[in-house]
Amino acid sequence: MHNAFTLKTLSAQGLHYLLFKTAEQKKTCSTLQEQTAPTAAKAPYSQAPRGLQNTARPPSAQQAQPAAAQSGTVQPGSAKPSSVQNRPAAPAAAQPRQATPSSYRHPPLQTEPKQPARNLQPEHNTENRLRQPVLPFSAWPPAWKHIHKRCNLPAQRPQNLSRQIVWTYAGLEYDLFTDSPSDKRRQLLAQIIKTLSLPKGTHIFLPSRIINAEGRPETAKTVFEGTEYSFFWSAIDFIRPRVLVVFGEQCIQELNLPPLLPTQKHTLMPVTVYALDSIMVYADNPKENEIMMNFLSANLKILA
Repeated sequence: MHNAFTLKTLSAQGLHYLLFKTAEQKKTCSTLQEQTAPTAAKAPYSQAPRGLQNTARPPSAQQAQPAAAQSGTVQPGSAKPSSVQNRPAAPAAAQPRQATPSSYRHPPLQTEPKQPARNLQPEHNTENRLRQPVLPFSAWPPAWKHIHKRCNLPAQRPQNLSRQIVWTYAGLEYDLFTDSPSDKRRQLLAQIIKTLSLPKGTHIFLPSRIINAEGRPETAKTVFEGTEYSFFWSAIDFIRPRVLVVFGEQCIQELNLPPLLPTQKHTLMPVTVYALDSIMVYADNPKENEIMMNFLSANLKILA
């Protein structure tokens, strides 16, 4: 271990006390330290690699400074400590930053996939929702077409619901098909139409029965291809009204409607049924007449 360059390098690294065991080697090392100390003191510190200028310091310079200088206190005659000495040592490895509530990343909101737009076209105009057998207009017998003309029904079936109200009651067949109509019934119906003040053509009076050859009333129905059809419900399907007003329990039963009390409503898609008492009750009783008029005004005027 007599190579001077090797001894100088190891001394600068602070490893000389580990490598020399004999007195002769230690003496040689001390001599070299004395010779190289001035040179090490004059060595420019700024020549250290850029990344080590603020973290590394020559061992000889650190040993030459007293403890007070290392703590940041300037002693007389000593070199001014660098501001780097008070700076904490850089960590060996960058620690991962702890997440704070404000640094949490919210996952993107889950949105439902867009549904394809629905087809809002009107339903097929031949669909029957009345839960009654319905005969198409093209298959109506001549007797039904005669009633169609006599009741002034529309010329063809509308695609959507019409703005019309259908009225029916027991005895309507006499008021339409005979020469002896009831004046009381006609006066009552004229009063109702005037009170409601709905547009012309809104009201349609549709009988469920006709007068046969013997002059007696009977239900208007026919058999087509083995199935029995009612004229009344076939006409309702043809007219497509919004409202059906039925007077009297007898008429309600003949139309196969559920039991309904006066001034009771029943939805029979797509028609709303309004049940009333017998039409003659309102024609003969002013108090009942007033109740009936208030009920119809409250429910039917909004259809204007």
